[in-house]
Amino acid sequence: MVTMLSGDGGTAALEKVTTYAWDDDGAAAGSRFSWISRDAASTDTATAAQATQAGAALAGFVMTDYSSLMAVDSGFLGLSKVAAAQLNPQLIRAYATALAPQVSELVGGTQSAFDPVRTKIADDPSALRNLTSVFVADPEAGRMIVEAAHSAAALYEDAAAAAPPGSDASADDLRAAGTLLGAAYGAVKLADNGISTPAVGEAASEMALRVAMKLVPVDPNPAIVSKYIKEGRLMSPAEVESQFSSTAMRTYYLDLQNYISSKGFEEGMSAFHTAFMASAGVAPP
Repeated sequence: MVTMLSGDGGTAALEKVTTYAWDDDGAAAGSRFSWISRDAASTDTATAAQATQAGAALAGFVMTDYSSLMAVDSGFLGLSKVAAAQLNPQLIRAYATALAPQVSELVGGTQSAFDPVRTKIADDPSALRNLTSVFVADPEAGRMIVEAAHSAAALYEDAAAAAPPGSDASADDLRAAGTLLGAAYGAVKLADNGISTPAVGEAASEMALRVAMKLVPVDPNPAIVSKYIKEGRLMSPAEVESQFSSTAMRTYYLDLQNYISSKGFEEGMSAFHTAFMASAGVAPP
């Protein structure tokens, strides 16, 4: 399977499998990919490496063949066009299951198998949104990939908070988080299918909250956010709303963004916002 996916004929084989009108909506074909997500979590290096290679090949295919996967010939003489996710929803859900554990590798990480995918995304801001759109065409697969993007972005935000303030590593981590969240927002916005994912303002506020929560417990001078500190930790949004008021929330999030900016995250915040907008490719509401 790895040889087929990563070989010269891998793209052609995947295209045939994905665009064929399976009688079972692609369930049996999709079962052939179930090992990828399982093996990606293996502690055996060789096993995990095979899953990584297969996942990278699958991601590359979905990204490169975006246009054809969003308009597959269907119906009498192929005169109708449907998304692959509508033609074979079970297969696309299997692809989403396979890729979900490796979503973070699309914008960062150290797995060399994903280098071509990362390069394409860096060169073309719409590439990750296109990949996400293929899955979002089916609400179940879309939710799976969007939730994976949210989880991966949160890990990058945590990493940014742990890196030296103002460092390239911190800015790169926030750029990666913004890229993931922007792609999710752009794909969901275009599909308009009810999947929940934040626009840039809310995403930036949530990012600032996550970073601030890591910084406050070890900060001897929390300054602007000192009124939001309780027993040495940053109060949650629910606690702030309860203690102050619902109208205080906007000030709370603005204070958080000003706080992390003053602690050396100004460049990272800018990188996050720029990456989000470029990856989303659509105007915010």
